[in-house]
This record gives sequence, structure tokens and C-alpha cells, in this order.
Amino acid sequence: MSQLTQKEACCGCGACAQVCVKNCITMKADEEGFRYPSVDMQQCVNCGLCERVCPILNKPETEAPSQVSAYAAYTNEEAIREASSSGGIFTLLAEAVLSRQGVVFGAAFDEKFDVHHVMVDRLEDLWRLRGSKYVQSRIGDTYRQAKEQLESGRPVLFSGVACQIAGLKNFLGKNYSKLYTVDVLCHGVPSPRAWNKYKQAQETAVDSEIQSIFFRSKVAGWKKFSMVLEFQNGGQYCELLSEDAFMKWFLRDICLRPSCHSCRFKSLPYPADITLGDAWGIDRLMPDMDDDRGTSVVLVNTEKGSTLWAKIQDRMVVRQGDVEQLLAPNGAAKKSVKAHPKRKAFFTAMNNGATADQLTRMVRVPLVRRVLSFGKRCVKKILKI
Repeated sequence: MSQLTQKEACCGCGACAQVCVKNCITMKADEEGFRYPSVDMQQCVNCGLCERVCPILNKPETEAPSQVSAYAAYTNEEAIREASSSGGIFTLLAEAVLSRQGVVFGAAFDEKFDVHHVMVDRLEDLWRLRGSKYVQSRIGDTYRQAKEQLESGRPVLFSGVACQIAGLKNFLGKNYSKLYTVDVLCHGVPSPRAWNKYKQAQETAVDSEIQSIFFRSKVAGWKKFSMVLEFQNGGQYCELLSEDAFMKWFLRDICLRPSCHSCRFKSLPYPADITLGDAWGIDRLMPDMDDDRGTSVVLVNTEKGSTLWAKIQDRMVVRQGDVEQLLAPNGAAKKSVKAHPKRKAFFTAMNNGATADQLTRMVRVPLVRRVLSFGKRCVKKILKI
């Protein structure tokens, strides 16, 4: 791992740790809460496997057709759609694999509401993987688990952000006919340490532990989604994305992983067979596909993805569209976000005991910018009249 001398060059996928035959690489959190490989040089035999599987040093080849197909879609099963962050398409893909005695890997909360990748092999457990989780998920040993399942002949659907899918493909080292991959359009991954700071502040405010979390509640609609937390004492917190402290930290790019500001996976085709995201701007592009209850943008990147996509056609409302038009409103879909100018100060303050409120004041938009933004919105409304 000597070639990765800068933190901007490590996405934290953990492929190096999982491929190490001597188990001398561990993923350890730094002062910002992000995990990086730590090598026990006393045990290392310099085999080079860790460098060969690194998706930053060796970007995996993508089995792509001549052209990526793009769609706007949502499930016609309202219960699934309501429980999903967007259009519920991931659930349909996962159920298609589970119905063939397969397994599904994805991000889930643990008992402390930290985020880890886990394996699910039963429909009744699929809810654990549903819904956005805006924290970097610990991959753990799920690449190894996926390989074991594939070697046993079971179909596998592995979901994650693009760098995690790239890490999986390099770890496996060959194409498996029964492997299906799904990545999500990624803004960037926030710090787990910042997430813990937020959780502690919320629990202190109500003097109770968190019982459930939903990053993308549609109680106020899909476009103005809300952070919802329920507590063991029966209390509930519900706040729009524009008002919630953690969502402010996340969306204003002050607590993202360093590699997210120079992401290697912001070009088509993406590493996975199918890419999922929010179809922002669908109200202008395809008004009849928008009812403010969630519409997904779906990119089918490979022939294998086309095969899986075909299996769920009768369970959704779908319209094919232009790739560039559907991706355009997703600002981070093809371009890395810039780091907030106060990023370093944010983490310094957090590690020195700053409160969540104090940290949130660091991302407050200056009055001049707020006035200008308000003026632009007023002009747009006038022009529409």
C-alpha cells in the first residue's frame, strides 16, 4: 500500500484488508472517523495482492454495452415505494435475486445505528437494506462472504457506492455469471464520527436512546424529504433536510471523506451493472412521472444489468429517457463536490468538544448569499407566470 501516501487516494473500500493472505492489514479509523488500511509490516510478505485489488490504483474494467440505457421509474407497489427513499427499484431487484435462492448484500444499521454491510437471504429481512443511509458503510468481510456464496453457485446481488463495487470486482478477480451489482449515485460519504456526534446530541436533547432512523421520510413529500428519529421513550424528531443539522453538514460538504472530493468514479459507465439514484428534475422533464412520492433514475450499464432489469418490468411504472437529461439535476453524478472551506476547522472543533449547534453554525450560509438566492428564486417564479 506504499503507493497510497495521501488520504485523498483511499476510498476505504477495504478490499486490501480482505484479500491479504496474512491478515496483516486492518482498517483503522483516523481522527475524522474514516477508516484506512494499517499494515503490520512484521507480518507482511510483500506479495502485492493489496495493491492489485485497490480500485484507485487499478480501476476495474466495466462490461458495458455500446450505450448506457437510462430510465425514470418507480414501483407500482405503494407499500414498497412509501418505505423507500426514492422509487423503490432496489427492493424489486433484490427480490428478483432472492426469489432464485440468492443473497443480497447492502448497507444496514446495527444496534447502535452505525452502518455496516450485511448479507440478507430472506425476504422478511430485506427491509434492513432499504432506504438511504448517509454514512460510509463498513464493508467488513462481505467481499469474502460474497465470493463464498458465488463459489457455492448462489446468485448474489451486491449493492453499495461506486468505489465499493469497484473494490468488490477487483477482489473477486474474475467475472461470475451469477453476480449482479448495483451502485447508487453518490454525493460523497460523511464521517462516521460526525454521525455519532449528531446521534449523541439528539439522544441528549430528549434523554432517551434512538429506536429507529429514517434519513429520507416522505412525510413532507419526496422532494422535501425529512430526517425522522424515533426514541425509546416514545418521542419523535422530524425535520426537513434543509433544517436538520446532520443533513446540513452532509449536503454542504464539510464532513465528507477526502477521496470524495476527487472521486475516480464520476464517469459513465459506472462500475455496477445497474446504477440507481433520485430522478431530481423529473417534474420538468417528465411531469406525468412525478407525484412527489419518489421517482428513481435508473442506468442499465451492462448486458447482465439488462437481464436483471427485464425481470422486474411488470412491477413498475417506467419511461426511457436521455442519460444526460436524467442525470443533469444530480450535480454530483458526474463531478466531485468541492470541500467546504471550513472542513479542517469543523473536524478540529468536533474533536475539541464543540456541540452540534456550534458545528452547524460553521455551515451557515452568509446573509448576502441567502439574499441573492432568495432573489433568484423570486425571479424564476415571476418568469414562470
